[in-house]
Parts: sequence; C-alpha cells; structure tokens
Amino acid sequence: MPGKPDESPLIEALRYDGLEMPPSGRLSESIVRDFERWIADGAFDPRTDSPQPRPSSAGIDLEQGRLFWAFQPITSPSVPKPRDPVSTSIDAFVAVQREAAGLKAAPKSDPATLVRRLWFDLIGLPPATEELAGAVRLIETDRSGGVAAIVDQLLKSEQFGVHWGRHWLDVARYADSNGGDFNATFHNAWRYRDYVVDAFNRDLPFDRFVREQIAGDLLPADDDQQRARQVIATGFLMLGTKMLSERDKEKLTLDVVDEQISTVGSAFLGMTLGCARCHDHKFDPVPIRDYYALAGIFASTRTLQGESQKYVSTWPKTSLPAAPEHVAAVEAWEATEKQLKSNLKAAEKDLEDLRKNQSADSRFIVDNEAAEVMGYWKPSALTPGFVGAGYIHDDQQDKGRKSVKFTWQPPATARCEVRLSYIPGANRAENVPIRIEHAEGISDVTLDQSKAPSIDRRFTSVGIFSFAADRPAVITVSNAGTKGYVIADAVWFVPVDSENRPVETPATGADDPLLAAKTQSVDELKKQLAAHQKDAPEPLPQAIAVQDIPKPEDCAVCIRGEHRSRGQLVPRGFLQVVSDASAAPPELPQDQSGRRELAEWITSDRNPLTARVIVNRVWAHLMREGIVRSVDNFGSLGERPTHPELLDYLAAEFCLPPDQLTVAGKPGLGWSIKGLIREITLTETYQQRSRHDAGNAAVDPENRLLWRAHRRRLSAEEIRDGLLKISGSLDLSPGGTPVPGAGVLVKSNDANAEGFVPDETQRRSLYLPIIRNELPAVLTAFDFADPDLVVGKRPVTNVPAQALFLLNSPFVMSAAEGTARQVLKDTPRTADQLIDNVCLRLLSRHVLPEELERFSSFLELEGSRAELSAIDPTSEDDKSAEPLVTRLTRLIHTLTASTEFLLLE
Repeated sequence: MPGKPDESPLIEALRYDGLEMPPSGRLSESIVRDFERWIADGAFDPRTDSPQPRPSSAGIDLEQGRLFWAFQPITSPSVPKPRDPVSTSIDAFVAVQREAAGLKAAPKSDPATLVRRLWFDLIGLPPATEELAGAVRLIETDRSGGVAAIVDQLLKSEQFGVHWGRHWLDVARYADSNGGDFNATFHNAWRYRDYVVDAFNRDLPFDRFVREQIAGDLLPADDDQQRARQVIATGFLMLGTKMLSERDKEKLTLDVVDEQISTVGSAFLGMTLGCARCHDHKFDPVPIRDYYALAGIFASTRTLQGESQKYVSTWPKTSLPAAPEHVAAVEAWEATEKQLKSNLKAAEKDLEDLRKNQSADSRFIVDNEAAEVMGYWKPSALTPGFVGAGYIHDDQQDKGRKSVKFTWQPPATARCEVRLSYIPGANRAENVPIRIEHAEGISDVTLDQSKAPSIDRRFTSVGIFSFAADRPAVITVSNAGTKGYVIADAVWFVPVDSENRPVETPATGADDPLLAAKTQSVDELKKQLAAHQKDAPEPLPQAIAVQDIPKPEDCAVCIRGEHRSRGQLVPRGFLQVVSDASAAPPELPQDQSGRRELAEWITSDRNPLTARVIVNRVWAHLMREGIVRSVDNFGSLGERPTHPELLDYLAAEFCLPPDQLTVAGKPGLGWSIKGLIREITLTETYQQRSRHDAGNAAVDPENRLLWRAHRRRLSAEEIRDGLLKISGSLDLSPGGTPVPGAGVLVKSNDANAEGFVPDETQRRSLYLPIIRNELPAVLTAFDFADPDLVVGKRPVTNVPAQALFLLNSPFVMSAAEGTARQVLKDTPRTADQLIDNVCLRLLSRHVLPEELERFSSFLELEGSRAELSAIDPTSEDDKSAEPLVTRLTRLIHTLTASTEFLLLE
C-alpha cells in the first residue's frame, strides 16, 4: 500500500503480526523501519524512480519561489529626487534612504586620500610621489573633471587587469595545482589567469566573458587567436580541486560535476546549487530535478581523461592552434629526441651487460648451465637477478633425490670465499644442504634461501676454504630434507688475502678497449641528448580546458546523492525558478553537452540573477560592502539588499546596450565592467570620507546606508606589491608560467620528498605560484582567498601573526631598506624633505608637524643638513650613508607595520 505503511500487508508480515516474514526469524527493528519509510515514500523502484516527497515536505512551489526578490525580473526604477542636490543618479538612490533615516553624509575626502583610494581600488598599487602630486593638482583644479581624468587613466593601465583579474580569480578558485589527495601541477592554468587579465584590460563585455568560460570551445571564432582564447577560457570549469586517486571513476565524475555546478551557481547566479544533489534544496526553490538537469550538461563535458599513474586520474591536454612552422619544428625536434633516447638506452644496456658479464673473471664462476645435475631441475628465468641465462629449481619434487654439482678447477692454489647465487623468496627452502669439497677435506653447511642474498643482492658467502691447483673443487647443492623450493644458479670462487679479505679478479679493467669504447659511446650520446634538449623549441601551446564527450547523455537522479542508486532520467536543462514558466523546456542539441545553451541562458536578459550578482560584486570591491552583503549567495539564507532599487538601476544600466538610453537618459553600459567602475567611482558616495559620526552611528552602526566611506585593510597582494613599488623593486612584466620545471606532482604527500621550489620573484603577487596546501606565507598571513572555494568576499582578520609577519619577515625588512635607499637617492638634502618623502611614499600624504619633530629625533637629524648633503647613497664606495640608511630603514619598517599604511581610508 504505497504511502500507507500501517495498511500494508508487507509491513504486517515483517512485524510478525499474523503473517511472519521471513519465517527463519524476525528482522531487526531498524530494517523494518527502513521498509516502513520506503513505503511511506511511495514504494518507488530505485532503478527507475526517485522517492516521492514525504508529507512533511510538500515539495517546492516554484510559483511562490519566483516571488522572492532575487528571482523577480530586473526593473528600471526611476531616479528619486532627494532633498539636497546630488551629482549622480547613484547618489540620488543613496541619499533618499539616508535622508529618510535622518543621517548626514560625510564630507568629501581630501584629494590625497582620494588619490590613494583610487590607485589601490583600480590598480592595486600606491601612487608614486610624482603621480600623487599630479593627481592632487588635477583634483584641486577641477574636482569632478580631475577625478574623471584620473579614473580614465587608471582604467587604461595594464595594471588594472592585474588587480581586477585577481578579484575574478578568487571567484574562479584559481590555483596552479590540484591540491587534495594528489597535488598534481596545473601546468597550463596560467593561460587562464592571463586570459582573465587580458579580458579585464580589453573590457570584454561581461556576458561574453561568461559565455567563453562556460562554452568557449563551442562558440564560433573568427581566427585561431580567438579560438585559442575561447578554449583557454573554459579552464574556469577545470580549476577546482579533485580527488584524483578515487578508484570509483563514476563517483569521481559526479563529484567533479557537483563542484562545477556549485561553482557556476555561486560565481554567476549567487545560488548554492550543490545543496540539491541529494534532495530538494531546503531553503531555495531548486528541486533535485533541476540539479540533475544541470548535471547532465556537465556530465556530458569531459574534465578528466586518462591516468597519470595507476588509478590516478588526470585531465586532457588540449592543444591550441599554432603556426605550421612551429608545429613542424617541434615534431622534428621530438623525433630526434626519441631517436637519441632510444640509441642511449640501447648503448647503456650494452654497457651494463658487458660490465655484468665481465664483473669477475669467468674462470672463477661456475653457472648452473655448466653444472652436473641429478634428477630433474626445472629451468626458469621468471624472477630477475640471476647469473647467466637463468636458474634452475627442484620444483619441490623428489626431495632427497636431487642435487646439482658445481665443479671448478682452480688455476692456482689459493684460499677462496665460496659464494652462491640464488633467487630468494618466501616459498624457498630455509635449510638447503651445501657440501664443499676442498683441499683440506669436506665441509657441510646449510643455506637459507628465503632470505635475500647479502652480496650485491645476488650472492651469499658459505665460507672460506683452501683449494689446490691439482685438485678440483666441488660444490654440491641438494634438496635433501628441505621444505620449499631449492634454487641453483651459480657459484663464485673469490680469492682472499691473508686477512680473508676478498680480492676480486676482474677480467677486464679500464684499459679494456671494448669497455672503453662502449663507455665513450654512452657519454657521447648523453652529451648529444643534453645539447638537443637545451636547444628545444618553444613547446606547442596547450590549455587546461574542457571538451564535450562524443555522445552527450542526460543524467539520472542519484537517490540521496548515491551514484549507484539511480532514479528517473532527467532531461538536460536549467533552473526552473528563473525560467519562463509558460515556455517549453529547452531543447538542447543531441550532439553537444548543452554548455553553450546554458551560457546563453545565464546571460539572457530574462535571467535576473547574473547582472545583479556581478554588479553587486563590483560595488562591493569599490564600496567595501555589497548592496547584498552576502555577495556569493542571493538565496533565502543570504542577506537582503540594502538598496534594492539602486541594485536594479545598476543592473538594468549594466545590461543595456550603448545605443539605448537608461531611465536617467544615459547610454547603457553594454555589460562593461570598466564602464560600471567609472560610474561608481565618480559618485559622491564613493568619494566620501570615512570619518566617524557618533549621531549617525547610533542610527546605523554598520553604515548600511552609506553615510560615510568604509575603511578597509589592504589585501595581501596590495601589501606585498605596495612594498615592492615603494622600494623601487617591483617588476611589472606580465604573464607566463609560475611553475617552470614542476613535475606531475607539484608537491608530494610525503613530507620527506622534495617538491617544487618557486623562484624568488619581485613580480606582482598575481604571478606567484598558487600551490594548493602550500600558499605563500605573505598571502596567507593577510587572508588570501581559499583557492578551493568561490570567494567573492575575502574574510578580514586581525591576528597577532600579521603583526609578527610585518615585524620579522625578511621580505618586509628588505623592502624597508630598499625604500630607505630610494628615499636617500631621490630626496633633496634636508631633513624635513627627507622625512616628508618617506610619508609621501608610504602614506600618500605630507608629514605632519608633530611627526616631523619625532621622526627627526629618531633619525638623529636635528639640524644635520650638512650631514645629508655630504652623503652619496648611490656610491658603493661611500659608506658614510650607512648609519643613516640603518636608522631610516627602521623608521620605514615601523611605518610599514602601522595602521595608517595597512588601512585604506
């Protein structure tokens, strides 16, 4: 009786209430409860169906779900009119709510503070002293025009893409290694990183940016360059950490699919879609069927292919378009390398065989092939390590009736150590009888062949004996009284000196012409191979990128998330709650995964989430907090927008093409990130001071209504890059791999194993290697984004480790000394000008009078203008500057650790 366990004859029988099943004995209560639950869920067939919703959860009402603010269509609200005049439409939306709460707006930031804010917000670097002075003059001359000119200048800088590209890489969970169980190197992830930087610098429309990352390989391209760029873009789907050593490959595939669904959901839609893998989403209107509709798309996309070693999966190496002459050069080089390696391998084997065969005088070795056998001994070459062509064993047969007699005629009377060769093993005899007939009589010993030979892993000594030139030596191996296999391979007679030390007698030495010729051949081939490899052409470009599988398929529901318990097949598709309820389900191509259609659905003007999410992300980076503070979660557990009309105004303006006008009469932004940034930074709201106001704080302590600017601590990258810039050592060269020379594993799980060691670099922090499980200390100390997760908003902590890092890091101390030398090099020779230059470099402001007195005293420079004028810090021979350099370094180091340096007003 589906849905009615208490009325079910089956349950009646299992409970032993009348009928009794099974008759052998009543099942446990837990098993009976499982049957009751199954019937209550509808008695579904798990091979074809998914469980029906239980009465306690009546399912998801999509119509009701569509009423939630985030799923409502984007509106174009009219611009309100606040009481006090404002400069921009954005300011009007903010002012109306601020005025309604009785709050006063903070005054405008002073020019120097605003310049520092713009430089860090737009390019992630502090302004140089000359940049600061020029920008301040522009603002003081014409504030609105000057700020606009500065913003335009910074948006054109190549460093804009470096800084804003890092924001997106946080969302894309970028790393240069896999992490997890098998920390494999992502050798080509850097191409995706550089693609992101380039996309921001080119101001690639964000909708196109999204489509290329999800389905760039499926989009048409005008030329090879564009095709390569689009293929590289799909690295977005590849970058997540994976449990590569998972032996259940079906489970691994679905785990990767889950990570991709979760990432796409959080990054583009602000939705926690991974929650629907095992059941309907508990909080948002996302049924489990929607999850598996998306799962079919990503399961039809190849992310993993092949193995780097047994059971360890790896990913396809996707070739990028290259010039024909480049391809030909690489192919020719690889063919030559292959031939050289083959020649070297053959030459090394010849040399090894020669040395093995000539390692001892053949007159002193008797192989089993020259021995006299009694009974049948089975020949074998199964286990390597034998002398000659093979060895023989007694096959554990006819115990006591088999023996092998090794006879040797000594070339001269001598004392020799007798060594026997055998192949050890657990199934070998432990008491093999050995009889030695020597010049002084007969000796009997036993040999444990279950243990490994002690000499060169092939021979074991059975004693030292005297042998006469006129009497043969006889060594007999028997299987009498043994249990297990008895092995007979070879006997080696090694002459010993008066102290019983072996005197091995090589048949050939360094003077042997054949040995010398083969050694020279190997050395020559090694030199040729090394020279060839040194002259290697640039490798053909490859990308870490996804591909469609040959036969895309829909995905069946995994009941309770278990991949071996499959339910109903779900057609590939998208989220119903943000799809047109009256429209027919999407028809995806049978020969493609559906990623292209998914990308088009995500960037469709009918999808209200994508534009709201990215507009909110940009707002959060500039204003310190998002209009929706939970920037990665627009669902019911996320925060509600503080300014919903403003969010929709910005989203509508952002999506609108430039040839159409907004409600405010301005051209649409056409999905331009730079245009949106410009729009926000030119507002009074962005340019406010961060000054505290007790009255405002009593009403709005969290500054949700933006009555002042939020202060923020500099990011890890801004701290490192800023220190490098002010010390004059920042390298702005772009692009390239951060893991040159790294192997398959960038870092082994073995703590004693040597892993990849990155080179020291003074390039921007974006180009540091991001190795999962081993991030650079300078980044982790200051809350770098966890590369395993989508991180739209980094946590900001204030912990002792940060102060200790700033005080004790050799990097920080070196930057302080470099800055001191730069200041002495560039500053006019007066104490006040010297100190003022320090403040301008580090804090982007002039020194205050009270600071000038304290700093002068610390530097011991009161009235010491003559001392300054006599110093030449650029001269390596002039050591007179060193005392001042030391004191100045300490002052700069102190300011580096100060709150004013670390916080952006």
